[in-house]
Amino acid sequence: MNKKAEAFKKYLAEDENRQAAFQMEEVQEDAQHTTVFRSHVLIEGQQLPTLVLLDDSVFSMIRVQISPQARTEENELAVLRLANEQNLKYKPFKLYFDATGSLILDVCLLTPGEDFAGLGEEIYGMFDVLINFLNEAYRPLMKEIW
Repeated sequence: MNKKAEAFKKYLAEDENRQAAFQMEEVQEDAQHTTVFRSHVLIEGQQLPTLVLLDDSVFSMIRVQISPQARTEENELAVLRLANEQNLKYKPFKLYFDATGSLILDVCLLTPGEDFAGLGEEIYGMFDVLINFLNEAYRPLMKEIW
């Protein structure tokens, strides 16, 4: 397991609720030694699948699937414009559509060095930021998607 994943696992273990909120999986035969922590965030009564991706690179990722298969032929232009507008407004994360048309929110954290003692707090701090954003933006996004 990579050092960032070890530090985050230790952070989660310090609190039963945090530990219960995540399932951990090491990606086998991965050159960057990626570990995936799976969870969800609750927005407007919906459990949105969430990943924390930690590896040997200088980056760490938080990824939230906002809506599966959100982009359709009928709404494509409207939802692409809306995602682009949000990307222009908010610096810490980006919205995009994956190959299946699911709306994804990514947060990229710069996490260089060897000491990751504060990584858990940094990740949870960013969760607060993205949850506040989603509480504000989820309904308008879903209105365009539906």
